[in-house]
Amino acid sequence: MLIAEELLLLAHDDLRTGPSLFDDAPYRLAGALLVELVIAGRVALPARGEDGPVVVLDRAPTGRRELDDALDLAASAPWRATELVDVLARRVERPMLDGLVAQGLLRREDRAVWGVLRSTRWRTVEGPAVAVLRRRVHGVLLDGAAPGDRTAALLTLAEGSGWLRPRVPRERRREADARMREVAATWWRGSAVREAAGAVVAAVVGVVGSATLVLPAGT
Repeated sequence: MLIAEELLLLAHDDLRTGPSLFDDAPYRLAGALLVELVIAGRVALPARGEDGPVVVLDRAPTGRRELDDALDLAASAPWRATELVDVLARRVERPMLDGLVAQGLLRREDRAVWGVLRSTRWRTVEGPAVAVLRRRVHGVLLDGAAPGDRTAALLTLAEGSGWLRPRVPRERRREADARMREVAATWWRGSAVREAAGAVVAAVVGVVGSATLVLPAGT
C-alpha cells in the first residue's frame, strides 16, 4: 500500500468526518507520492534547506499508476519540490479515493444536506489491512516502537492534521502528539534518502502555508 493511501485511510476513519473543506489533505497526499519516489530511488531532491529542481533518476514503470503519473510530471519540467507538490495536489485525491473504494478499503457515502445540497463522504472499511496500519502507527506513537522510513514519513505528513486523534485514548493524546512531533523533527536525519524525504515534507509545509484553497474530492 502506498504511503498516500495509508494517509487517506487515516484521514477518513469512521470516527471522524474526514478532511474538511479547508483541509490541506491534497498537499499531504502529493508529498506522500513524492516521498515514495524518493525512498524508491526514482527521484532526487536537494538537501533540506537547499534550492534546486527535482531530478528524475529512473522513469521505468513502478507498477502503480499514481507513482508513474507523478514521475512523468516530474520529468516534464525542471520543477522545484514546492511547485511539484502544488501541481500534484490538484490531481491526486479523487483517483486515489476511487482506487481505495475499488480495493474495498473505503466506502463511498452520497447524501443530501437539507434535501437539496449533495455531498460525498468516504469511510474506512474495517478489516485486516486497516487494523495492521493502526497497530503500526500506534506502536510508534504509544508503545515506543522505532519507525521505519515509510512509517516515519507517514507520521510526519500526518503531523498537525488531527487525523490520528480519534483512535488514541483521550488520556494519551498529548503523549501521542508529542511523539509525532518528535518523529517529524528528527527522522529525516542520517542519510541522503532521508534528507531528500525531509526536503519533500518541508516543501509540503511551504506550499500549505502559501497555497490557495484546493477543494476536497466530492464537493
